[in-house]
Amino acid sequence: MPVICVVPVRMTEAWLLFDEAAIRKAAENPRIQQPLNLPNLSKCEELPDPKQYLCQLLRQASGFTGRRLKKFRAREREKIQRIAELIDDFSALRSLSAFKILEADIKQMLKRQSW
Repeated sequence: MPVICVVPVRMTEAWLLFDEAAIRKAAENPRIQQPLNLPNLSKCEELPDPKQYLCQLLRQASGFTGRRLKKFRAREREKIQRIAELIDDFSALRSLSAFKILEADIKQMLKRQSW
């Protein structure tokens, strides 16, 4: 199976900050009405620490406190990966310059390799 390795310049977690439903599902509590303060998509790549921001959103979306929150925090890396799995449509990211470059590079590689 062909593989394309990608080395992001900034943390890829910034690209996961646009799908509130996926964040809520990954937090295992999609029905909680805790408001999430998602950044504007055009500003998400400018966040100083998008990974930390995403983790805070996951904690908020979980609604957990005390011991349950502590257990949840131990699994945050897994939750971040789950967000990526839950997003069906990444086309909203095409408005971001870094994503456009990534997409163009992948298309070029696919064409070059005749994949």
